[in-house]
Amino acid sequence: MSLLVETIRLEDGKLSNISFHNERINRSLYGVFGLRTESYLEKIINIPSFASTGIFKCRLEYDDKTTKIEFLPYTVKPVRSLKLIIDDNITYPYKYTERDNIHRLMEQRGDCDNILIIKNGMVTDSSYANLVFMDLQGNWVTPSTYLLPGTRRASLLQQGLITEAVIPYTELNKYSKVKLINAMIGIDDTEGITVKKIF
Repeated sequence: MSLLVETIRLEDGKLSNISFHNERINRSLYGVFGLRTESYLEKIINIPSFASTGIFKCRLEYDDKTTKIEFLPYTVKPVRSLKLIIDDNITYPYKYTERDNIHRLMEQRGDCDNILIIKNGMVTDSSYANLVFMDLQGNWVTPSTYLLPGTRRASLLQQGLITEAVIPYTELNKYSKVKLINAMIGIDDTEGITVKKIF
């Protein structure tokens, strides 16, 4: 079985959104292995001195017994276009190191930087991020038909900075812009992509 993986933004020595990551790891361990645990990542992650300033990706690979932790320097990769890819069978409720289904869909993106996955006619996620769309009133909306429950998405919803909505791909013209968000990428970290660049 593929290992589970958790990615946490480490900025100037501080782990971001840690309570949401704890919740997801505990939910994943129960959902995949049937383990009822209360993991507190801040107690098991020892931040090395080289990662105490700047932005790093803290990456954990784990199963029911072992955990591997590494720290990688991070910069946001620009995404300027998305390719609509339809897959009515894809599921991705837990974050795994094994991502063959996602890689298969990415191979269909052509000249676009990333993909926008459509399932049963509904907008879901990109290959590595949840999505938020700016509606015509300037509000940020995230699809309720996501594939992976992201920690950044959960945090933004809790803060009231975004709301959920059903977004059929046939109604993308109701939005002006889309942004990719995940543990490493906040809503203010990118300019976003005009919906005209969704092909």
